[in-house]
Amino acid sequence: MRVPLEWLKEFVAITLKPAALAERLTLAGLEVTAIEGAGEAAIFEIEITPNRPDWLSIIGVAREVAAITRQRLKVPAVVPPHVRTRAAEASRAATVSITLDDKAGCPYYLGRVFTGVRVSPSPAWMQHRLAACDLRPINNVVDITNYVLLETGQPLHAFDLATLQGAMIRVRRAAAKEQVTTLEGHTHALSADMLVIADRQRPVAIAGVIGGHASAVTDGTQAVLLESAFFEPRTVRRTARALGITTDSSYRFERGIDPEGVARASQRAGTLLIELAFAQESALVEAGQRPSTRLVISLSAARVQRRLGVAVGEPTLRTSLVRLGCRVASRAATGLLQVTPPSFRRDLLHEVDLIEEIARVRGYDQLPATLPSVTLAAPQAPEAGHTQAQAARRGCCALGLSEIQTWSLLGAEALRRCRIDPQRCARLQNPLSQDHAYLRPSLLPGALTVVRRNLAQGVTGLKLFEVGRVFQGAPGDALREILVVGLVLCGEWSRDWQARLPADFFRLKGLVEALSRGSRSAPRRWQPASLAWSASGESATLIAGPQAVGEAGQVAPDLLTAWEIETPVWFAQITLDAEAAMPQTASAVLPPITMPPVKRDLSFLLDTHIPFARLESVIREAAGPLATRIELIDRYTGKQVPPGQASLTFTLEYRDPARTLTGGEADAAHQHLRETLVRELGATLR
Repeated sequence: MRVPLEWLKEFVAITLKPAALAERLTLAGLEVTAIEGAGEAAIFEIEITPNRPDWLSIIGVAREVAAITRQRLKVPAVVPPHVRTRAAEASRAATVSITLDDKAGCPYYLGRVFTGVRVSPSPAWMQHRLAACDLRPINNVVDITNYVLLETGQPLHAFDLATLQGAMIRVRRAAAKEQVTTLEGHTHALSADMLVIADRQRPVAIAGVIGGHASAVTDGTQAVLLESAFFEPRTVRRTARALGITTDSSYRFERGIDPEGVARASQRAGTLLIELAFAQESALVEAGQRPSTRLVISLSAARVQRRLGVAVGEPTLRTSLVRLGCRVASRAATGLLQVTPPSFRRDLLHEVDLIEEIARVRGYDQLPATLPSVTLAAPQAPEAGHTQAQAARRGCCALGLSEIQTWSLLGAEALRRCRIDPQRCARLQNPLSQDHAYLRPSLLPGALTVVRRNLAQGVTGLKLFEVGRVFQGAPGDALREILVVGLVLCGEWSRDWQARLPADFFRLKGLVEALSRGSRSAPRRWQPASLAWSASGESATLIAGPQAVGEAGQVAPDLLTAWEIETPVWFAQITLDAEAAMPQTASAVLPPITMPPVKRDLSFLLDTHIPFARLESVIREAAGPLATRIELIDRYTGKQVPPGQASLTFTLEYRDPARTLTGGEADAAHQHLRETLVRELGATLR
């Protein structure tokens, strides 16, 4: 929040320089993150914590300044409500009825009617203060509501009374399929759990969030209904999140406003309307009752000393709390102070809260420093999946991959760009933003975000991994949380002065197999697959035992175009939970064979539709235990090879672990292999 120094000085005498005042406020918990300008023109950028909505106003910050500098707070004067004449009472144009259909969402609503309003630009001093707080001046009526919001923290809204059908206000829940066009010109579809401000026929504002375009104050407005109300914070928060709207009003309502400030802010705005818009107040209508938040907290001076480590006398305790707006009384029988927090301090609920306030006002730097006493407990067993996750991280780092961490929450657009239907993903009920509304069902969207950012910075080769959880389950179904590891290759695999090697599917496949090599679960095999996010013919599923445990492939070019990525990307995602659930087999270590090998080469033509896994299985079974090394050294397709076939060349090494193998024995095993390839796979020997 932006707070101009000259506006602060209107409510409290400040002698400190801006930098010194910023330091005092920050030490008291009101963090000043930046100071714009110098001297009287200084503007403080202040970070407001969620538990202190009372700081979301100039007076709230001035109250804090007065407390820590021991100065008196001066509040602005207001003109009392005008006594309505009989003529005004009889004037139907100057009256309005207010009905609260939903008192849980809006327990109190105060409406003031002003006639004879002259809409014009607001004075220069008001425009200057609004601009300093990043608000655009519009006209004197609207500017007054924004000015009082900044000054007091109470949101207000002005309706053009002539546009309210039936001269009435109803605070109710939205009806099915109702819509409202807001001040920004956007039309929003409303749901039945949203609170609206309506006239006789239609909604004219979204309660606590934003006003409607149809009832906005214009240059031709002559009569105004000034709204000041208390809206239940959770209702405003849910509505603002669902519609994706954040305004200065919703920001304050959803954190909780001062119920006793509703009338004061209305009177303050009325004073300014009379002064700056030449308005006359002709009616005041109240509906509901202000929520009561007052409670009494007992405070013990002995407990204050025990908590803070320093003795604080009762007079000092009383003075500190009174400066913060509390009412303090003594109970002679018990020696306890009876403290009633002010209505704007909804965070003061217990004695420890009061003790913290005393420490803040006194100054944390004035408290003695002591080392805490810590009791060490035995380490707890790691949570489920921790061992698998750590093993996967160590394996990926050993393979030369760099770890990334991405958001577990995604937006609908990011899901669609990965060909994932958002309707089949788990959605948060109250997302912080629409870009973080869904639990991720895959690591791919986050990985592509990282790839795009790195390529934009000029990186030419990426070898990345992420270990995290994905979430599967359509709305209404049971949600499954799955631990996975994702691998990403993009651009160059390696480069030196001799050559540059690009990443491809086989390097990705090799990484997955190397990562799985230490597993003692069921044997794994690759099976061609058609994945939604992958290019045609460039993807496969990893099978272990009876189930699929992962997938790998090249990301489809048109999908990369949607992500503004021009370099090919290879992606794999392996389920770690599935591996942990499989039966484990004992590891076997074989001694190295010291006998010399007999080498033989094998070349043949084979149909390209036969999977390599099938070919490898046939070769290993036919070659028998004497074949200790089998390696594909060449694959060729071209004009010299018939269409639909490939020329393959393998090199094999035959050994006997106990003796030197003869050439005849190796030839016999090799000939059996050649015959098997022809018989079972239809190979053509070369």
